[in-house]
Amino acid sequence: MIALKKDFVNENEKSYCKGRRLSSGTAYYLQKDNGDIVYGGKQCAEEYSNTDLSQIPDLTKSLIARHDGATTAGGNNSGSNGTKNDTSKSKAISYVLLREEKLSEFKYANKSLSYLTLNQYYQSYKENNDLSDDAVKHILNIEKKSSANTKKKMSLQNLSTCYAYQYILERTLDYLKQKDNRDGIKYINGMLERLHNYCSLTTNQISGLSKWLQFLPEELKKAKLKEFSILEKKTKQ
Repeated sequence: MIALKKDFVNENEKSYCKGRRLSSGTAYYLQKDNGDIVYGGKQCAEEYSNTDLSQIPDLTKSLIARHDGATTAGGNNSGSNGTKNDTSKSKAISYVLLREEKLSEFKYANKSLSYLTLNQYYQSYKENNDLSDDAVKHILNIEKKSSANTKKKMSLQNLSTCYAYQYILERTLDYLKQKDNRDGIKYINGMLERLHNYCSLTTNQISGLSKWLQFLPEELKKAKLKEFSILEKKTKQ
């Protein structure tokens, strides 16, 4: 098998290796020889895939589970000689996936996050599950320039945080719908709308979210979210 990425999953999804629930809501996506996708934790991915995990995209960096600690892309990024691996490819692929796939509903200044050049790299990546060194350098340059021109809202870090918040908000919304909690549903939908339109949330929205996180399963409830690069001032809901 090969490891394709680290991404979010439903917290009730079962691990390929031991059949345990992936209660942290994150997993490595593992592709079998027949093309089927299964999910597993880091140890499972290391045991069953022939992939350098430091080189695959990690789309979960802004959601830190309590037991994960300072999780990094692929876990241990140290090479056999004790030096730190170059994770440029992981970052470049993550950036392309966020802007061209994962955040397809998001806008900045009323425009889609999709960008023609990035979309071309995205199509190439979908075909090959890889990017050339030149593509990686170009993508990271685009990220750097985009970040500088948009008050860091188009930075990899901020978009990763947007994606993590979207995951938590959607999981919260699912549980609120099960409880038919209309006040909670309205509040979370308002947060999702703000997130999709501005690539950030207001301080009072983030503060108010804690009231509704109690409906999540224990491990997701205790997970920490990284801060947005630009935190909006308080506004009325």
